[in-house]
Amino acid sequence: MFKNEIKTKSGFTLIEVVIAVAVSLLVVLMISSSYFVAQRAYVKADSKAEIGQNGRVILDRLARELRQTPEIITTLPADNSNPGLTPNEIMFQDGHDISRITYIRYYLSGANLNRQLLVYYFPSAPTAYVPWNAVDPAPPHGPPQMSILEDRLIGEYVSDIEFWGNEKPVYINLNLHKNKDGVILNTSIYGRNL
Repeated sequence: MFKNEIKTKSGFTLIEVVIAVAVSLLVVLMISSSYFVAQRAYVKADSKAEIGQNGRVILDRLARELRQTPEIITTLPADNSNPGLTPNEIMFQDGHDISRITYIRYYLSGANLNRQLLVYYFPSAPTAYVPWNAVDPAPPHGPPQMSILEDRLIGEYVSDIEFWGNEKPVYINLNLHKNKDGVILNTSIYGRNL
């Protein structure tokens, strides 16, 4: 009366479990590597967009102010064929505020582009602003003194900026870098009051 009954047990064999774990790990690795590739691409695109936007803001502001200037103080070379001679700063008379004689200076400070608002005056009359090249009518007939009214940060990530041209037009070459990404922007500006 004894029957040889073999009871079948339902479940996974060791080989099936190992294969399932290996396939699961492969899927997780593929998904995570896709995520990290997408994340790197996003960070790179975001970085390029940020420095590109920063460069456009810088050039827009510079163009607006240079178009209105009646005089550029910085001596600019005719072309940029000799990079050592192209200045990386520019100073010009503010053409927007004609009620007083003020000057604007853009200059590099590390990787930042700054903007200064300057005035010139004689010690005998410190509230009367004069042109930068004026001569004091009172003895000893010296040059005017300079005072900085404002010094502000205009843009970040600037690795180099160059100015050249014989005042009409003024050419600007702007190099921006953040991390390993870079953007080079060029423009030419025709002044209305030059």
